[in-house]
Amino acid sequence: MITNGKYRHTYTATASDITPLYRLTPNAMLMYFQDCFARLMTIHNFAAFDIVKQHRMWVITEVQIDVQPTVTYWSEDFTVEIWISELTSLRIYCDFRILRKDNEQLIASGTSQWNILNLDTKRLEPTDFLAKAITVVPQLMTASHKKTRIPKVQTFDMQMEHRATRLDLDFNFHVNNRSYISIAMLTMPDYVLSSQILSSLTVHWLHETYLDDTLTCRMSRTDDGNYIHRLTNSDGLVVCELLSRWQSLKKAADVSEVLNRAL
Repeated sequence: MITNGKYRHTYTATASDITPLYRLTPNAMLMYFQDCFARLMTIHNFAAFDIVKQHRMWVITEVQIDVQPTVTYWSEDFTVEIWISELTSLRIYCDFRILRKDNEQLIASGTSQWNILNLDTKRLEPTDFLAKAITVVPQLMTASHKKTRIPKVQTFDMQMEHRATRLDLDFNFHVNNRSYISIAMLTMPDYVLSSQILSSLTVHWLHETYLDDTLTCRMSRTDDGNYIHRLTNSDGLVVCELLSRWQSLKKAADVSEVLNRAL
């Protein structure tokens, strides 16, 4: 449903969407936001399967998510609300909110940057054909659309390798953008995951990777308590970088609440 330029769609949380501390996983937040974006573009006939006929492809290059300490249980409904907040000559900015359906309590919010790639020239396409059909709602969910810089670090605290499998691929046969987040989260210390919750996540996707590529993720903890995750391919090229921030969990949900909710 589109109201005043904003589109809403409701989803139901599944077990795999929820962390052990009863929050939506970052992978789930990104998945449902991207699905909502695809639904909005489908309404305007700009979905991936529409624009591929003109040898064009959607590319998401950045996302910034601010996460609230809002519990989400299995089988609960939540709503994703999105809108195009800015169009430049080559960039599309889509802002979003994720809310509990029952009381509109905010789960997460943020912004993202998209581009249209010409499959023949591998160059970015102008956005003027979108501007004719899509309403721009100049409401920003972040301070600005200025790119968040992820600091460069010289040392790292954790390193792991991952060989891309078919489970990592999307329908373009590239490693899915959510797979990079899953790999990065594997470098987080267990003590953080068991006692803290994610408060924000910034992701920059820089280069494509493919089946059987070996990705190396190096994690560094900064002096202010944040975590930088940098993924490189076998040539040492940085293909994705992430900045995650965490906060202490004041009180974990009681398991009885979850059991009652599930009934």
